[in-house]
Amino acid sequence: MIEISAVQFSRNFDSKVEECIDNHEILKVRRRKGESFVVIGESDWKAIEETLYLSRIPGLVASIKEAAAEPLSEGTPLEELEVIIRDGSIFSTD
Repeated sequence: MIEISAVQFSRNFDSKVEECIDNHEILKVRRRKGESFVVIGESDWKAIEETLYLSRIPGLVASIKEAAAEPLSEGTPLEELEVIIRDGSIFSTD
């Protein structure tokens, strides 16, 4: 995280915002009086929002960690998944 004063931010607004967006950095702006604030690019913020949303789904984080720990040799081949999805059996209630 880049940290600068509010005075520096106002003097270098355009370049600091571009740096923030181009480098996917979070910019913390310190104010003399009052709480600091942060500047973040829209695409980075959307990624954070998506991560926060997905982390609220019960069991999803544990499922991802479990899948990440599974050796690829024990997983389902992509071709098999394509057949399951195409045939609709992934949505079957049988």
